[in-house]
Amino acid sequence: MLESNKSFVLFQLLLLFSVVLIYIRSPSTGSLEPQEVEPLKEPPPADRLVVLVRDGLSAQTFLANRCTNVPLLQELFLHQGLVGVSRPEKTTYHSISPYISLFSGFNEDAVRVARDWVGNSAPIDSIFDRCKRSFAWTTTELISRFPKIERSREFSFETFGEGVTKSCSELEDFVCRSVQRFLRGGSRLLLNSSEVIFFIHMTSVKSSCESLQRIQENVYKLYTIFEKTFPDHRTAYLFTSNLGDPQAKTLMSALLGVPPPVYSRGMLPKGMLNSSLRYEANAMLTNAKQLLAQARRLRELHPKKLPAFWLNFQMMDNFLKESLALKKQRRFRALLDYSCNFMPVLIMGMDYFKDYYRHVLVIAVSFAGIGWIYCLRCHLTVGKKCRVQTEIQEVTSSKRLVYARGFHRLLTGLLVILMMLERIPLVVQAILLIPSLYWMTTLKVMGERPKMVCRKSLISTILLALICLGGFLRRYILAVGYFGFASYNNRDAFQRRGLQFYLWLLLLLGLTGLSALPESLGCSQPSALMFSILLTILRPLACGVYLNLLTWLSNLLVFLAALEYILIGWHPWVTYMVSWIYLGFVAIWQRRNLQASEVFFFNLSTLYTLTCTSYESVVIQMLAMELQLALRMKLNRNESIGPKTAAHYILVYSWYSLFVIGSFPAFDDYLDILHETCFGYSPLTYGLVMVLKLILPWLLVLCILAGNYKNLASLERQIFVRLLLMNSAMSLVLLHGVTDVGPWMEILSRLAEFAVVQAFPVLWLLLWRLTQLKVGSKWMLQLPK
Repeated sequence: MLESNKSFVLFQLLLLFSVVLIYIRSPSTGSLEPQEVEPLKEPPPADRLVVLVRDGLSAQTFLANRCTNVPLLQELFLHQGLVGVSRPEKTTYHSISPYISLFSGFNEDAVRVARDWVGNSAPIDSIFDRCKRSFAWTTTELISRFPKIERSREFSFETFGEGVTKSCSELEDFVCRSVQRFLRGGSRLLLNSSEVIFFIHMTSVKSSCESLQRIQENVYKLYTIFEKTFPDHRTAYLFTSNLGDPQAKTLMSALLGVPPPVYSRGMLPKGMLNSSLRYEANAMLTNAKQLLAQARRLRELHPKKLPAFWLNFQMMDNFLKESLALKKQRRFRALLDYSCNFMPVLIMGMDYFKDYYRHVLVIAVSFAGIGWIYCLRCHLTVGKKCRVQTEIQEVTSSKRLVYARGFHRLLTGLLVILMMLERIPLVVQAILLIPSLYWMTTLKVMGERPKMVCRKSLISTILLALICLGGFLRRYILAVGYFGFASYNNRDAFQRRGLQFYLWLLLLLGLTGLSALPESLGCSQPSALMFSILLTILRPLACGVYLNLLTWLSNLLVFLAALEYILIGWHPWVTYMVSWIYLGFVAIWQRRNLQASEVFFFNLSTLYTLTCTSYESVVIQMLAMELQLALRMKLNRNESIGPKTAAHYILVYSWYSLFVIGSFPAFDDYLDILHETCFGYSPLTYGLVMVLKLILPWLLVLCILAGNYKNLASLERQIFVRLLLMNSAMSLVLLHGVTDVGPWMEILSRLAEFAVVQAFPVLWLLLWRLTQLKVGSKWMLQLPK
C-alpha cells in the first residue's frame, strides 16, 4: 500500500485535509422563525432608536473621572440615562464582525469569516430585519451585510463621501452633517411611525482629551437635533463602541418592542428598561424563547442516545410550561428572574452542541496520526549498529498480530453500526473512520517487516523534533538547538582549527545571537535592505566565485531597479515589472555548467532579496554560508552524511531560516508592508510572494546539500520518510492548538503552523526534485573540488 512516494504523500495530506474539514464544518440551526411578541396595553419604551457607534472608544477613556471629560454627556447620563461597561464575548475579530455581533447578536466563527473573505457572504438576520424602517450612515461594506436597511426614494440615503478622506475627524463631522440634512428634509414623515432605527457610525481616531471633546460635541449635537425633530419624547438613544456586544442587540429589540434576531445569542440586561415590570418580564421571556428555539434545533441535529449536555428536551418543555404558568398567575417578578437565570444555561447548551463533534474528531485525527507515526517508524532503514545489537525489536508475534487485526476489525464494525443507527453526518463518519485506515495500514506493514529501527536510534530524531517545535513558542529555543546541532555535527573541526573554522564559528555565534533581536520579518528598514543588496552582490566576489556574464548582467539590472525604487521611487511599476520578469527567468532558465550550484545560489539570493523589506536577506545568506562552510569542512575530513543526518540538517536549517527572522504571526505584519517590496502588492499575486518568502530559504538549503553531497539523490526515499516522521510528530502537537475562536489572525496563524508543518515533507520533495533538476548530481561530478 505504501510502495511509492505518491502513496506517502496521499496519507500525509489526508490528515491535513481532515483537520481542515473539522474546522470549516460549522453546524447550522437552519431557518428559524422570529418569536411572537405579545401585544400589551402599554406601548414599548420607544418608537425610535438612535444607535451611535464610535469606533475605538474604550470604557476606561470615556468613563474616566466619572465622565468629567465629557460634561455635556455627563449631564444626560445623570438625569436621563444609564451608564454601563460592555463586556462582549470573545469574538472572531474581523473588520465587520463586531457590527455583525452588535446588530445580529451573532458572533461570527472562523468559518463564516472565511466565507465572507472569499466573497460568499450571506445576509444574517438582524435588528434591521425586525424594524419597520431603518436608516444608516456607515460604510458601503457594512450596508452590503445588512440588505434590509431602507433605501427609500423619499429620503436622502448617504454614506461616506468619496472626497472626504483627509482625517477621521472630518469623516465624523461629515456623518453628523449628513444626519442633520436628513432630519431637516423628510423626517416629518416619520413622526407617527414606530419601530424605526437610525444607525450613525462615527469613525475611529485615537482617544485623547481633544478627540473626546469633539466626540461629545457631535453626540450632543445629534441628540439635540433628534429631540427637536421628534419632540414626543419617544426616541431612545444608545451610545456604544464597536465592541460587538450581543447584549446591546437584545436591549435594542426590547426598547422598540420587536422580536430579537433569530440567531442572536444576546441576553437582555436586567433593569435596563425604563418600563413596567410586566413589560420587562415579557421581553425577557421572548428573549429566552428565542434562545430556546436555537438550543432545541441544535439538540435535534445531534445523536439522541449518545451522552449529551444535561439540558434535554424535557427540561426545555418544563421551562415553557412553568413560564406560562407564572405569566398566567401574574407573577412577573418571578417570571423575570426565572427567564433571566435560564438563558445562561441555554447559552452553555448551545456552546456544547456547537463543538459536540469537534473534540471527538480532533481525537480521532490524533489517534490516526499516532498510527501514521508508528507506520513511518516501520519504514525507517535499520542501521548497521542496530542489526548487531540486541536492541533490535522484533515485531509482535504473528499470534498477537492476528489478535490485533481482529480487534481492529471489531471496533471498526461496531463504530460503523453505531454511526448508522445515530444517523451521524457523512463528513463526520468519514473522519471518524480515518484512524481505522491508518491502523489497518500500520498492521499490514508490521506483518511484512520483521524488524524495526530501535528506540535508541530515534532519540536524536525525537529531540530535534522537540527543539523545532519549541521554535513555535519561543525563538531562542530553536536558536539554542540550532547551535547545539551545528556544533555537534562539526565537532571534529574544533580539533583542526583554521581560517575556515573561525569564520564558520563566527557565523554560527552571530546567527544564534540574532534570535535575541526583534523580528526583522514585517519591519520596514530601507537602509538595511540596501545593505542586503550590497552583500548579495559582494558575496560571490568575496568567496572567489566568478560567474558568467549573463548571470552578472541580469542580477545587476534587477538590483539597480531595486536601488532606484528604494532611494527615489519615481517609477515603482518598472521595479515591479523587472522583478517579476526576473522570477520567470530564474524559474525557467538555469545554465547547466561547471558552476551550476553557485549560479543557482546567487540567483536565489537575489530573488529572496527582492521579497525583503529589512535585513532578512543578510541573515539567510549568513545561514547559507555557515552551512556551506560546515559541509566543506566535513568534506575536507572525508566525512559523509547518511539519510538520517541529511534529514536532520534539512529540518533544523529549514525551520531556523524562518524563526531567525520572524514567526508565523509576523507574516501578518509583512503583509501590511508587502507593497514596499520590489514585487509590489496585488490581490492576485500577494499569495505567491508570501510563498516565495517562505520556501526560498528552504530551496537554498537543499541546493547547498545537493551541491556538496551528490550521493543524497539516491537516498531520497529514506530522507523523505524520516522527514515525514519528524514533522508528523510536530504537527500532532500543533493540532491541539488550532482554534476557531479569537482574533482572526490568531486563528489563521495557528492553522497555518499546523498546515505548513504537516505539508513540509511534501514541499521538501517538490523542492528536492527542483534542486536535482537545477543542480542535479549528474553535473556535480564535473564541479571543481
